[in-house]
Amino acid sequence: MTATEQTTGGYVGRSIPSRTGDRFVRGAGRYVDDVHHNREATLVVLRSPHAHARIVSVDTSAARAMDGVYAVATGAELFEEIGPQQYLWDLPGQKTGHGRPLTVDKVRHVGEPVAVVVARDQYVAEDARDAIGIVYEPLPAVTTMDQALAPDAPLLHEEWGDNVQVRAAWPVAIPGLPEPPDAGAALAGAHTVVRETFTTSRILASSMETRGVVCDYDPTGPRLTIHTSTQSPHQIREGVAAMLGVPENRIRVIAPDVGGAFGMKAVLYPEEALVPYFALRLRRPVRFTEQRDEAFVASTPSRDQRMELEIGFDADARIVGLRARYLIDLGSAPSTCGAGTGWATGALLCGPYAVPAVDIAATAVVTNKTPLGAYRGFGQPEANFPVERLLDIAAPQLGLDPVELRRRNLVPPEAFPFTTATGQLLDSGDYPGMLGLALDRPAYRDMLRERDEIRAAGRPAGIGIAYFNECTNFGPSGVFPLIGITTGGWDATSATVEPDGRVRVVSSQTPMGQDLETAFAQLAADRFGVPLDHVTVRFGDTDSSHYTAYASGASRAAGIGGSSLILAADKAIDKMRRIAAHLLEADPDDVEHSGGEFRVRGAGAAGLSYATVAAAAYQGGNLPEGMEPGLETLGAFDPQALAFSYGVVVALVAVDPDTGQVGVPRMIFGHDCGTQLNPRIVDAQIVGGALQGQGAALTEEIVYDESGQPGAVGFADYLMPIAREIPELDVFHTVTPTPFALNGAKGVGESGVIAAPSAIVNALQDALPAGAAPLTSIPVLPERVLAALATEPAR
Repeated sequence: MTATEQTTGGYVGRSIPSRTGDRFVRGAGRYVDDVHHNREATLVVLRSPHAHARIVSVDTSAARAMDGVYAVATGAELFEEIGPQQYLWDLPGQKTGHGRPLTVDKVRHVGEPVAVVVARDQYVAEDARDAIGIVYEPLPAVTTMDQALAPDAPLLHEEWGDNVQVRAAWPVAIPGLPEPPDAGAALAGAHTVVRETFTTSRILASSMETRGVVCDYDPTGPRLTIHTSTQSPHQIREGVAAMLGVPENRIRVIAPDVGGAFGMKAVLYPEEALVPYFALRLRRPVRFTEQRDEAFVASTPSRDQRMELEIGFDADARIVGLRARYLIDLGSAPSTCGAGTGWATGALLCGPYAVPAVDIAATAVVTNKTPLGAYRGFGQPEANFPVERLLDIAAPQLGLDPVELRRRNLVPPEAFPFTTATGQLLDSGDYPGMLGLALDRPAYRDMLRERDEIRAAGRPAGIGIAYFNECTNFGPSGVFPLIGITTGGWDATSATVEPDGRVRVVSSQTPMGQDLETAFAQLAADRFGVPLDHVTVRFGDTDSSHYTAYASGASRAAGIGGSSLILAADKAIDKMRRIAAHLLEADPDDVEHSGGEFRVRGAGAAGLSYATVAAAAYQGGNLPEGMEPGLETLGAFDPQALAFSYGVVVALVAVDPDTGQVGVPRMIFGHDCGTQLNPRIVDAQIVGGALQGQGAALTEEIVYDESGQPGAVGFADYLMPIAREIPELDVFHTVTPTPFALNGAKGVGESGVIAAPSAIVNALQDALPAGAAPLTSIPVLPERVLAALATEPAR
């Protein structure tokens, strides 16, 4: 089914107000920093001031002697105490670092943990940290990808022999299947070939809440209870257990309210091992709170790729082949997600287009910067920007409007399911239809009028378009080992009908601002046929939430988490039907479930309420033979394939010719994520992602000088969009359910951020003089805009 409006007969598909919004607005959220215990100690980290240096000596005597200091430790002292981290993405052939939470002989980026102090409070701990004396021998820093690949480059990890962490290539030949098409031959025979080099900068998620960890120690067992600001409670428990040698059943991980994550909090960090280690060692609670300046060197940034891209077209402007060579700057060593973002870029480079042949090669290198990690989009904005910009660059050479060039190359609706040249299965959609709807919007006519008015007033203005699809419902467990992912991809939810007939749902997903409590309550209420206020939803605790193989990320909650909820609900309903049939002395096949009751089909008699059936289930004395008492069920769902959301972004930009500042007054966002559990939540996700994309396009960047010192250590240096810069957004949807989720839902968490930078830069190029050089790097800072405005118009 494809429709411009989603129909609904219940709660799903309605913009139900948030269940948690009032609590957060009143300041009643409970974050890690709100968790405190008696006898609590504070841990702080001594971080390297150098990008690359050998550690000659460490003197901790003064720190140890200070009053209120409970422990001081160096990397050498803890090397055998705490094991190496595990890797979520372990691509074939990848190299790894030492993996310990503290470095030993050498530092490889500014901010790398060197030593820790545990003390009475933050003040004493920081004073003791500052009293530690370290002698460094500075080494030449590697700060660019080109430097990393130079034959005489300093080596970050001498045992590697070079600075290359891993390589990957597409297409992948599969035994028993035909050989992939030859992209080289296709490009050689193309009517027109367009090539350019594109760069995406290093940026930071900048969540409102920095990272934090609090670990309580219980001597019985012993047992550890860890509160941490994370997307991945079960994965944190696994990682801590492996690094400390503590059985998982003695570790409880709780994710309280999470003040923003965006993928950055999906990985295990050194402090999440250090804090429980010292709780065990000192037999007391220990806490760590990341300071904002620490976040700029200690929390994983993302993006940071450079791609040489060429696309060949036939005489009808249809793509015949694509070749890409790109580099990923991983920073000083792979984080637990390894080179996963770089892999995703190559695998998803074809995007929504019918590209018959590809030749893609990726190289991940290490440099003296903070290790790269996940961030909203996970490799997809890095793929979208080069392709969408190159299509705009190619259009005039082909004598076509950029919209028409895209229309000719989008995967047609009759081709779904469609396998891309990199092996990705696109599940469903009407890509050209979405494009047409965007340009038919009244908002597009308003955009054209406003552009002309701005130009008439003597200011540059332009309109740009970009198309995208988003890889969501990331999960087929059978595929994961083939791409180096060490976990499964399934998700689990438990559903309990309480003795009074009310419903309690416990999900293994973790809320971090996406309002899952509301969406899952809607889904459960519809499935059980009960009022919304009869449903409670709980998350984020490894003692109560079932294990999830891949945690909360990759836009999995609605499709995979929601499907597991449906399975759990159906199991509970089936058991209740059999109990009701027993009480009604009827065949279970003759008992129907409707409106929160069970009745004999066609009998005309009153049905049994949930409360009546549940009371019998928990009393236990009058149940069908062999049935266990109680009404708690578990549903686990592993998708057969990925689901791809898709859409189009149209942006209007206006330029201040005196300062080079770029504003984005309007944006149109067409989107399809299949079944929408709650359209209000979907729109909020899109708007938030689009604003992050605006920052990536125009202002956000972490730069490093030649010695490897970062240029941004706070928000005075790292500029994100502010409230007055939010564009007027016209968001519209179509609904094309995926066949690979029980509720037809695809993900939406990353859609907003993927194509917004491309649309904004395409619009900015349209605003510049005709002779201006192509914009090929983001962010496009004001000085770059001013230089382009000085370009002589083409004749």
